[in-house]
Amino acid sequence: WPMRARAAVARLDDLVVRQFVKYGVVGASNTILQFVIFSVLVTIGVHYLIAVVLGYLVGALNSYVLNRRWTFRAHDVAHTTAGSRFALVTACAIAANVALLYLFVHHLGFAKEKIAAQAIVTVPVLAVTFFVNRWWSFARPSAPSEPPPAAS
Repeated sequence: WPMRARAAVARLDDLVVRQFVKYGVVGASNTILQFVIFSVLVTIGVHYLIAVVLGYLVGALNSYVLNRRWTFRAHDVAHTTAGSRFALVTACAIAANVALLYLFVHHLGFAKEKIAAQAIVTVPVLAVTFFVNRWWSFARPSAPSEPPPAAS
C-alpha cells in the first residue's frame, strides 16, 4: 500500500505541475492581452484603474475558455457551475489586482511606472487564482455517495 500511495502522489504532483505550467501559458496569453489593452488605454488617457479592469475582463474571457478546455479539461463541468465560479474568482482577482495596483501607485512610489506596477502585481494574483480555479472553479462534481448497506 505505501508504494501505491507514493505512486498516486507522484501522479498527482505530475498532474498539478502540468496543470500549473498550462495555467502559466494561458496566463501569459491573458497577460499579453491585458497588458496590450491596459497600455493602449493608459496611453490614450483612460484612467489606469478603468484600463486595468477592461484589460482584465478581456483576459478573463480568454482564460475561461482556454483553462476549461485545455488546462483542466473540465468538459464535464457545466458552464453554469464553472462559469459562475470562475466569474466570482475573477471578480475577486480584479478587486485584489486593483487594490494592489492602487497601493503600488499611490503608496509604493510607482506613480510614473504604472505598467511596471501592474507587471509586479500580476505574479501573486496568478498564483492564488491557479489554486482556487483548480480546486473549485473547474473541480469535477463529486460522485454521489453510495447509500449505506441495509442492516441485516
